[in-house]
Amino acid sequence: MSQDQPKCPVDHAAREKWLAKAKQTERARNTPSQEPAAPQSFFSRLLWAPSVPAQIAPSQSTKPPGHPQTTNHVSETCPVDHEARKTWLSAGKTTFAPEAVEQDKTCSSDDLDSPKPIVVDVDLPEEREVSSIPRTGAQSNWIYPSQKQFFNAMRRKDWNPDAGDMKTIVPIHNMVNERAWAYILMWENGQGGEKCGGVQLTSFKGDSKKITPRARIRNLIFGADLPFDRHDWIVDRCGKRVDYVIDFYSTPPAKEGDPAFYLDVRPKLNTLEGCRLRLFKALGL
Repeated sequence: MSQDQPKCPVDHAAREKWLAKAKQTERARNTPSQEPAAPQSFFSRLLWAPSVPAQIAPSQSTKPPGHPQTTNHVSETCPVDHEARKTWLSAGKTTFAPEAVEQDKTCSSDDLDSPKPIVVDVDLPEEREVSSIPRTGAQSNWIYPSQKQFFNAMRRKDWNPDAGDMKTIVPIHNMVNERAWAYILMWENGQGGEKCGGVQLTSFKGDSKKITPRARIRNLIFGADLPFDRHDWIVDRCGKRVDYVIDFYSTPPAKEGDPAFYLDVRPKLNTLEGCRLRLFKALGL
């Protein structure tokens, strides 16, 4: 993927669900979310994500020491799909577009077409944060949109956003992507990506209406809730494509009615490599 392509790894449709979630979770910033205890049988480990550390608060950084935090540079990249933001606003607002990043130019905050004019006088920060996620084919990382870009993108889509919500949704949007990438790195640890400097994110898409087989089985057999959002990320491991799927779940209120959510990140079973990774993880190898 060339460096000058106007791409963005966040779905625009999911924003509303994520914004609703974001509003709920802002009160729980200092309350780490707890994942359900994973079943211990071999069969269960194939259906359930391996245990992972508790979710961090949106205000905390997941980046390595010395990583750049913000930028005023107007880049044509953005690691969050704008369709997904809609989903997360109504659930906490964010989803991935149904088209691959290479084909979806609407996720660029500068390219979204809509009759609504760009709002230039809204009093929102324009600083952008550089993610810790390397971009395939580029000598740089994906860059998150600023609060002002989030607001204007949603405005152009006639979503009637509240400027005050941006201080909540943007940090959560960034934190969720960082956490998803951290889980992918856990899967990729020791798989050979270090030989070429580490794995990179090629593209991602999402569809909150498309339920993964594992989520469906957990719902039908174990009575678990369905995820409120789903993302698909394509990772490059030294030229080898590895597909990952991410399910986003809400959890019961932790305390004082504060809700939380967690991520179920795992390789997809659409390739032999994905099957190998899942099988080895289930066997504890």
